[in-house]
Amino acid sequence: MTDIQGGEAEKKRARRLHAILLFNLVVNHIFLFLMALTLIKLSNIPLILMAALSLALLGYILISARRSLGSEPSWFVCCHWQFAAKRARLFLFLFFALGVLSLALYYGGHAMGMKTVSTLALTGGFGVLPFMVAVLGLIIIEFDAEHQAKIGKVPAGAVAYYPPPGEAGKP
Repeated sequence: MTDIQGGEAEKKRARRLHAILLFNLVVNHIFLFLMALTLIKLSNIPLILMAALSLALLGYILISARRSLGSEPSWFVCCHWQFAAKRARLFLFLFFALGVLSLALYYGGHAMGMKTVSTLALTGGFGVLPFMVAVLGLIIIEFDAEHQAKIGKVPAGAVAYYPPPGEAGKP
């Protein structure tokens, strides 16, 4: 890990995208997802809104991180933002891949004549459960990354992924 002697404003900016990603993971994909599941018999709108909010937040993270490459003067902030964007891309991939798998299992189970209970068990076991485990893992990793930004540290993996400007040409 690399210690950074930056100001409080710099540390606060470095934490911003980590906090947005954590909000998306914790509030949106746990609390709002549970609320949407309880309302699923009434309407699919809460589930669609949850997915739309998630995509909007992930898009904001990715766009902000890309813009920071050209406009952010602080390597510390830019490094944390790039690391948050890397995790947002991973989450977006999992969101789409396991979402498509869940939809295929759900509608495929019905198309093959399976009972509703067995279709839901198959969908939950192979689509939703791995996604929720990944969400919990990303929550733990992002809480650590936000804490490191708060205390002015950059993880070794982030330094390897996005080296400091003075060390970019070194082997």
